[in-house]
Amino acid sequence: MNHTIDLALNKMYQRQITSREQLLNEMLRVKLTAEKLGSELNLAKDKEKLFQLMKHETEQQLGFFPADREDFVEFFIVLRDIDPIEFALEIYKNDRVGTVISPKYLIQYIEEKIVNLNPQKILITEAEKHLAGLQSLVMRFPQMEITLTTQLKPMSLLLRLGLSKYKNVRIIFESIYTECLPQETFDYIFCFPAFGAKPDEIGKQFLTKESDGIAAENMLSHLNATGMMDIILPAKITFAGMEYKKLRAYIANHFTIKSIYILPEGTFRPATAIKTYLLSIAVKPEKTIKIGNFQLEKDALIVADAKEVGMREFLAHEDWRVELLFSEDDENIQRFKSSTREKVKLKEVAEVFRGKSILKKDTTLGDIAVLNISNIENGEINYLNMDTIAEEERKIKRYELLDGDVVLSCRGTAIKSAVFKQQDRTVIASANVIAIRPKDKVLGRYIQIFLESPIGMAMIKSFQRGTTIMNINHSDIMEMEIPIIPIHEQQDMIKQYDRELSIYKKAVSEAETRWESTKNTLYNKLI
Repeated sequence: MNHTIDLALNKMYQRQITSREQLLNEMLRVKLTAEKLGSELNLAKDKEKLFQLMKHETEQQLGFFPADREDFVEFFIVLRDIDPIEFALEIYKNDRVGTVISPKYLIQYIEEKIVNLNPQKILITEAEKHLAGLQSLVMRFPQMEITLTTQLKPMSLLLRLGLSKYKNVRIIFESIYTECLPQETFDYIFCFPAFGAKPDEIGKQFLTKESDGIAAENMLSHLNATGMMDIILPAKITFAGMEYKKLRAYIANHFTIKSIYILPEGTFRPATAIKTYLLSIAVKPEKTIKIGNFQLEKDALIVADAKEVGMREFLAHEDWRVELLFSEDDENIQRFKSSTREKVKLKEVAEVFRGKSILKKDTTLGDIAVLNISNIENGEINYLNMDTIAEEERKIKRYELLDGDVVLSCRGTAIKSAVFKQQDRTVIASANVIAIRPKDKVLGRYIQIFLESPIGMAMIKSFQRGTTIMNINHSDIMEMEIPIIPIHEQQDMIKQYDRELSIYKKAVSEAETRWESTKNTLYNKLI
């Protein structure tokens, strides 16, 4: 940490100014006062006049100063010469729940994109997320018109104060989740919206109700005839159904997807660990699309596993799950996709639901057993030692498991599945488990066989929303296609599967018993 910043923070901590919002507020207060003070150095020596100037110039914008005159003078002395953007970076760098600060290597990658595109009008939305490399970018392109937006008043003030010397930069206090920037278009837009939020006032009807989808649709309308946008979006944009399916169709019909790259795991930690993509979308048509993974090498983003796919071929897929094109089982998946065998979405032949959220502290001696991921072992359920809860049955009825239900892990580090068999007590699924209840066209055991097949596993992984820790949404699994064969063929397949599984288990058990016996015989000869 910068020694001067450390000193300033310690002085504020001593005055019980500890939250990030308070710390930034007082930095801005000092900077506004110093800006008004200008070159009047004599005034800076008069503590009372300095204090009164601060109150007059800042309290309407920033609220009342939370300490006394002597404290402000101390703050002024230590904060006056600190770069406000560096200060903000220091206090927000480990924020887990508030402001996301993107890594410097990401904005450096965007810098190189700008060099290659040579746009004249640039828009960077919610610019406070890119403080780590923003000054460098602005300094590099003095000939370009750069517009920065933020919907946070303190950040608007921070950007104005921190970038005031760059005359080609314009700061706009405005939300990208409603109608904004009227009549303005840009050559290049870089957008990193909030994920999964539901804005209160959006002003107009968008295809989606969540912030990431709204921002994507909204910002695309601000591209000029030759414009391009880079946007960071969560994994669900590539496969989620309903409103996101409409958004994908809108983009495909009115724009061109130039590339989709998967960002490295942990790019935005500690704020979020979900899987993210960088999509490049242009107005002009293209014949191909580039897909791939980003790798971090020597603090630089490098495109790895790059693949170019014909635009028609790419758009022929129902969704944009690029993982399927890179899967080790790609050949099997292509065979599955091109097969003439009837396929249906899981939601058409089964009811799919997620289990009940139960905290460890809520488990107690009770009549209702809870199926957790730990109870699923080697494709089977261990019904012993299950957690239990005491709850009225009517309150947990929707989570109750019935004979033949398929259970699939949706959290954790491994994909597990099994078929539930009726017990002599009520068993419910936990929130870490997705339950699939087959209807009349499929059997539960048949669904499980498909899920654990190489094709099924690759399909499940393609719906992954997390990175290291698995995060699968039940509404996504509903959209997964499975092959349909007649019930009697399913039954024959299940009989053959179970028969061979039984033979396998017996052989393994006999081999383990023989091995243990052999070892003990040999060990006894040592005595």
